[in-house]
Amino acid sequence: MKTIQINRSAKGLTIFAASILLITGLSDCSSTPQTKKSGTGTASTPKQSISRSKNPANYAIVASTVGGAAGSIIEQYMEKQSVKLSEDLNWIAKVERIGEGIKITMNSAVLFGNDTYILSNDPQPQMKKLAETLMTYKDTEILVAGHTDGEGDAKKNQVLSEKRAEAFADFLQAHGVPQLRIVTQGFGEQTPKMSNGTEDGRRQNQRVEVAIVANQALKQQAKNEAAEKNLSKKN
Repeated sequence: MKTIQINRSAKGLTIFAASILLITGLSDCSSTPQTKKSGTGTASTPKQSISRSKNPANYAIVASTVGGAAGSIIEQYMEKQSVKLSEDLNWIAKVERIGEGIKITMNSAVLFGNDTYILSNDPQPQMKKLAETLMTYKDTEILVAGHTDGEGDAKKNQVLSEKRAEAFADFLQAHGVPQLRIVTQGFGEQTPKMSNGTEDGRRQNQRVEVAIVANQALKQQAKNEAAEKNLSKKN
């Protein structure tokens, strides 16, 4: 991946500062993944109820929650987006609404060949639709998290998870999604959803998860909207 060139304008610095907040939250996992890019985050349940080490995508959503009336406005924005994403990704992914964010789970067997990080051809039409929808709903930041099963060498699995997350993000960037909206992170075999003792469990553990959260502009817009509605009720 190319090194991000930080925009020194006020807007660029705001985005970068927000990016650091999400990276700090994600990097505080019990695992030691390496963050490759910059972005930000949002969501809506108690932070304590989500394990950062076991559910990094869920945590990224929850850790960025706004809550209250502003949070409800963000949820409406995310609901519209999630409906479109479900249509876009149909057979290749599971799309979930979590609080003020969206979580997408894709099985690595659909996205990549065995033990490779080269994106397969079959999912690419759906991936292009994903990029288009992310461009339509531009007031979001995106975490792309790679995970593997527990088979083989742990260090190789860590590298594979990182490269798969990067390959996924590269595809989105190639189709118009700005790099500064995306964080990629590899978690290797440290975040299993299921037991690695069965073939089905290993298949589910080999995945790419995407967390979509409100950016600072959307959060501020939602807060302003909520304040205006509250003022109009008082008048």
